[in-house]
Amino acid sequence: MIQRAFATLLMMAIAFVSFGGHVSATEAVECSSDPVFSENSCSQCFTWGAKKAGDHIGFLSDEWINENATDQILYKEEQSDPQMVNLAGASVSWSQTPDAEGFWEYPAEFNALYSEDQEGYVLPAGESITWLQSKLAYAYKLDTNSAEAGSNIGLLVYPIAVHNISVAGDIDINSIDHNECVLFTSGEATETTPVPERLPDTGPTEFMLLLILALILGFVFLQFKKKA
Repeated sequence: MIQRAFATLLMMAIAFVSFGGHVSATEAVECSSDPVFSENSCSQCFTWGAKKAGDHIGFLSDEWINENATDQILYKEEQSDPQMVNLAGASVSWSQTPDAEGFWEYPAEFNALYSEDQEGYVLPAGESITWLQSKLAYAYKLDTNSAEAGSNIGLLVYPIAVHNISVAGDIDINSIDHNECVLFTSGEATETTPVPERLPDTGPTEFMLLLILALILGFVFLQFKKKA
């Protein structure tokens, strides 16, 4: 059990260093601020700054916010996975690492909303929850980028479809479709030659993070050993 916990924590530390530890790096903007939002039917809009070749975008998640006066219900079979829309053609290339398969997962808190009676996931009025997230150590990667600095290069679109439930308990047959969109722009342009995969950076900041983690894990290990 100790070895499994150690492996999990080590994986989290490596993922944090590799993906830059971005948890809430997005900035909310008006959807009228860029035509690309309306072109992709965006309902809620964000930007996530400039990206350069080799950058990873991980720790992704989407919120389900019920602003209705009554409960809402979500059916998994109606949902589509988020998609990265390439906005710069051949000037950039995106990929999902380590693989697109199994990239997204439903958090346990969301799964707990399941209603046997309604055969769906019910969120009470006025509440919100993270309903979808990328798996640990999974990320989008900007493999190549020769686009002009500041130009739009990618739009991550999170679609969600929910139904309102009336006070009487009737489910509206028409879904409410919502697209949350995150816009990425080009940072420093680089040659389009593919960059070989490499280990995470281990500069001074990364070294200190790993050193602190090692000390914490060492202390936890000694505590378990004493109890044993």
